[in-house]
Amino acid sequence: MTSYLITTTDCSRWPNSGHLVFIGTFCLPDDPDSLLDKYTYEVAETSVSPDDKLRCFQLSESVYESLNTQIADALNQSHQYSKSTRYWEILTGSWLRLFVDIHISRILIVAKLREMYPDIQLICADGTKSRRAPFDTADFHSLTKSTEWNSLVYANLWNTASAEHIASPGRTVRTTRAHQKPQSSKLSGYVLSATYLPRMQELLLQLRLGSKYRRLRIINPPAIPVDNEARKQLVFNEFQSSDVEKLLIKLVRAYLPTSFLEGFAALRISICQMGFPDSPKTIFTSNRHIYDDVFNAWVAEAAENGSRLVLGQHGGYYGISKFPTFAERHELSVSDTYLTWGWGSTTSTLGGIILTTVGSRWKHRESRSRLLLVTDELWSHPRSVYTDIPETSNYLDHLGLLAKSLPSTIQQSLELRRHLGQRVVGHPVESWWLNQLPTIDMGDSSIPFSKIVKNAKLVIVAHNGTTIPENFSRGIPTLITWTSNWVEIRDEAKPIFAKLAEVGIFHEDPVSLAKHISAIWDNVDAWWESKEVVEACELFCSQYAKSVPRPRKFLREIIVGKSIMKEQGDL
Repeated sequence: MTSYLITTTDCSRWPNSGHLVFIGTFCLPDDPDSLLDKYTYEVAETSVSPDDKLRCFQLSESVYESLNTQIADALNQSHQYSKSTRYWEILTGSWLRLFVDIHISRILIVAKLREMYPDIQLICADGTKSRRAPFDTADFHSLTKSTEWNSLVYANLWNTASAEHIASPGRTVRTTRAHQKPQSSKLSGYVLSATYLPRMQELLLQLRLGSKYRRLRIINPPAIPVDNEARKQLVFNEFQSSDVEKLLIKLVRAYLPTSFLEGFAALRISICQMGFPDSPKTIFTSNRHIYDDVFNAWVAEAAENGSRLVLGQHGGYYGISKFPTFAERHELSVSDTYLTWGWGSTTSTLGGIILTTVGSRWKHRESRSRLLLVTDELWSHPRSVYTDIPETSNYLDHLGLLAKSLPSTIQQSLELRRHLGQRVVGHPVESWWLNQLPTIDMGDSSIPFSKIVKNAKLVIVAHNGTTIPENFSRGIPTLITWTSNWVEIRDEAKPIFAKLAEVGIFHEDPVSLAKHISAIWDNVDAWWESKEVVEACELFCSQYAKSVPRPRKFLREIIVGKSIMKEQGDL
């Protein structure tokens, strides 16, 4: 019987009979047993070992470093420019890092599947009906969540990717760089945008800097179609490239956002619509650089003219996860100063403060009664094997066991906080939870967390995300649970999490966590305010949720520069 690897939900592309191997559960019909009339089927095992994750991460870093330089040279030649590599990295680096992560991870999965099913035939989406190249970086992020786009990625790799491409890890590389700043007397003013500060705090900081307050306004570049001839003319140095680099160079021609090539002139014209000055002294943002090509084109030009780029940490996960996200690596590479929420790792990294809770206070309410379980999003198409949690993981089983192990009286207080992005990146989880616990309160993910948490007696956070540092910063009683199957932490964080485990905050075993909740439920505050728990929380906050007495002055010192503030008498 012939076997087919199914990577598309378009069943019109499927064969009429045979053995179907689904690349993931997302390809299955609502009633999988209906397949048995025509097929036999199974879902492919695509989990990877810790060694495979490490090898993919190292290779991704190595390939990125090579492609980053080559793309800069190719785009300079195509546009008849002589911009620095940093200029192009500011513009394209966020896209390129994630593009490389995705494809290196897919190469590993393809190699494993071809080894498991030597004679299997690939069934993929119709390439004539789907776009490979996004219009811009924001469009790219949308496409990565699409089953059809991911199916085309597998199709492009199926006959070319092999285990040899990932057999040996890439060379170790630095993701931080020293940026030479040209001297200019024409720099003036400061631009703050999407800083992650609460809106009022951002406004007050801008007033203190003498800057004009601008509401966040995203300018979308024109959607320019692909010009295949222009892509053929891109020149890369493939002669000195490794086999895996050559493979990805070929794919860059097909997947490069049009805003960097065909639409680049229109992209630059769009800059003036933002109304930003040409050459500010400092630019400070914490997330706009991840998705906004028009903003990044302006930043790249300003940096060429000598403007200083200060990037702030985007949220949780940073500094804790064993494998830094594409965003963390990009930010460390392009920024002049990288402002973390406390931790430090390089000379360009500044141990700063948690931005999202500046000026906010948590009001203790005696009427709190809920046990709030905050969950992560589960991906149908994980962007890499070392970051996103796949739908096929044991994540839900872990949380289900936790919930069922709670006493019935506490179960009645349990409220689920589903990730707002779940319906975008994967299948809804409501039916799974209702099958496990028919009476569970599913909560309302559209209500701001700041309102929901006011009724929480205790919060359980089941992912390495922003909720943990924000809750610790505000003093909200919080527990953490995950396993190394879906969250691995870096060596610097291990002593801190060992301390959190020692005092009962962090649990890998869901049954142990349920017993701990039962033990403290009648007087959560007494446990949370105990000396050993307070000290453990302070240790965590010193690295991942730091605060200072005068946060706006602290940030102004970073943005303006300490030496200038001394001249102005502000220090």
